Amino acid sequence: MIRTSFVFASALLLALPLHANPLQELRDTLTRLAGHTPIKALVQLKSEGRSSDGDETETNTGLASVQLEDGPQGLRLSYPQAALSKAAQEDAARAANPKAPAPTATGLRNLGFSEVSELSRAAENLQRDLAKATFKAERNEAWQGRPARVLVFDVPQAKKDKYVKKYEATLEVWLGADGVPLASRNRQRLEGSAFVVISFEMQNTEEQVFAVVGERLVATQRISTNSGSGAGQKGSGRREYTLQPQS
Repeated sequence: MIRTSFVFASALLLALPLHANPLQELRDTLTRLAGHTPIKALVQLKSEGRSSDGDETETNTGLASVQLEDGPQGLRLSYPQAALSKAAQEDAARAANPKAPAPTATGLRNLGFSEVSELSRAAENLQRDLAKATFKAERNEAWQGRPARVLVFDVPQAKKDKYVKKYEATLEVWLGADGVPLASRNRQRLEGSAFVVISFEMQNTEEQVFAVVGERLVATQRISTNSGSGAGQKGSGRREYTLQPQS
């Protein structure tokens, strides 16, 4: 039994040959999948944030959804009237009590054009990430039991900051046998200090799962997590976006 499992795992790893120019092949695939095949979908966000200053901890949650239509004519978002009314009520309650829960209002604020378009136009979003990255390595690694290759990239700091003393960021993209992206993972970690006595650190991870609709690459799931500390404060957060195509 152990030997059979080992042989099966080895077969998965050897199933896909490493390519001579994997980066160019990925770019060509993304260009092909940056089409405008019409799509309708439900996009939902679940989020939770937590912050603490040592004496008090505050938690903020979000839960909301929007209808999306994207195609040759452009991108359209539809916010349900019931959700808008509930968000207005939550905002009014927060005006009187800043600690009042406002999950719908919080969720809708994070379901705007930028966040949603990165899901429905995943090829374009991944192309932008690759434009800033440097190819580092390639390896065979199964993804959810399927043969896959992983391309690994280093991502430089977008803008130099004199307070950041250490910065590390990597992007990994899982590709299927046909070269189409299956998933990605973006990790970022930084450490720094300001005014000598104040130190801080931050960590961010973003994981995506992809699917193809016609000639369009979409992200059906995106999970972003972050944590950080500095100046006596700590914070963490998690956002999970899901895109469900509809007929």
